[in-house]
Amino acid sequence: MRVLDKTLNAWQLGILMFVLLFANKILVLPSLLYEGAGFESIFIPVLLFLLEFGLVFLFYRLKTKFPNETFAQILKNHFGNVVKVIIFVIFMFFFLSKAVLLYNVTYIFFRNLIYKDYSNFLFLFCIIPIITHLAVCGLRVMGRTAQLFFPVIIVIIAFCIVVGFFGINSKPLLFEGSLSDFVLTTLKHVSSFGDSIFLFLIMDKAIVKKKQWKIVFGFSLISAILVVLVTVVFALSYTYTAFLHPYAIFEIMSYVKEYGGLGRIDIISMVVIIIFTYFHLAIYLKAFMLSFHEVFRKVNFVYPVITFNLIFLVVIDFFILNLEKAVVYGENVLPYIGIFPFVILPIAVGVLLLLKKRKPEKKDENYMKKSGVEVDETKKVQNSGGKKENLKMTDMNTENLNQVKAFSNENKKDKKFLRKVIGRRESETAN
Repeated sequence: MRVLDKTLNAWQLGILMFVLLFANKILVLPSLLYEGAGFESIFIPVLLFLLEFGLVFLFYRLKTKFPNETFAQILKNHFGNVVKVIIFVIFMFFFLSKAVLLYNVTYIFFRNLIYKDYSNFLFLFCIIPIITHLAVCGLRVMGRTAQLFFPVIIVIIAFCIVVGFFGINSKPLLFEGSLSDFVLTTLKHVSSFGDSIFLFLIMDKAIVKKKQWKIVFGFSLISAILVVLVTVVFALSYTYTAFLHPYAIFEIMSYVKEYGGLGRIDIISMVVIIIFTYFHLAIYLKAFMLSFHEVFRKVNFVYPVITFNLIFLVVIDFFILNLEKAVVYGENVLPYIGIFPFVILPIAVGVLLLLKKRKPEKKDENYMKKSGVEVDETKKVQNSGGKKENLKMTDMNTENLNQVKAFSNENKKDKKFLRKVIGRRESETAN
């Protein structure tokens, strides 16, 4: 038994892209970037988002070239089943690893700032059932639920950024850090990006018309702009002590609370963090389930859910104790998996696009069968432009002409025979 995922329209897909590109970049990432590269760290998200948009564009090109096929079918037809399985195993590992880091950071945030004595079990009890329900119910349910919460999300984020700008009172100096620090910090945190590869897993479920792709790209661009704005406001608010404040969007509102006398305005940022955490973890679980089904065919949907939760629970026990362990995990382990979305996958998609572009014009049936492409006789007749029908009409006309000629030849013979008979009778009567 499998979960039958219904299709996503352009708006639902765009909102899910907004969540993917924003959610895991508004807590500890801006502080870690500033610690590694100084104020120039505000340019790191811009650089990495350019790579992210490259992945989205590759998905768009692949979707237009193979509109009715899944990514698994494309890989199997062109590279074989073994390569397909390897790539989807990497998909599983990628999303599971990122889910562990996202959960760790969120748990530590709420434990340190709200209630230090509550246990990990209580937090899991609030998280696991909801994300499992969202993932199992299907993509359309997840997309429609995200649509429902999206106005709340966008209003809170805009409010946090606008209020944060009023708290800026410093002018840091640019270009104080070195180029090597900038490059090293970028490589350390490249794994915070690349979530857009989720699109390849739902390739056949994304039903976007040609003129609606601007909606998907538009939501992605808005998400990127908001992440950059949060990073800039955070850096300008705390400047040289930014590395001492690990939770970016919450620290922005805390700064305004302390110096603006606005009470517990920082609670607003907690609401958006909770919403984003639920949706982002649900997407990670859904991606794991889809990858699991491609690796282990004909299995019940319960197995990937149980597998994800068991591995998830085991792994987080090693990193859940403090923020330092989570940071080490994020900076020293996860960067290696950044090779997959930004190196391995683009190369594979590029090769697929080249193979599709160089596909021979010959429509030989044996060649098509060897390539794994189904041959449809009706389509072959339609694509031939009616040549077969024209040939049939020509054959029919030729037969008719032959029949007319044969009939006329027989008439000529009959006329000659009648003339002979009449001539004999006339000679007999004359005698």
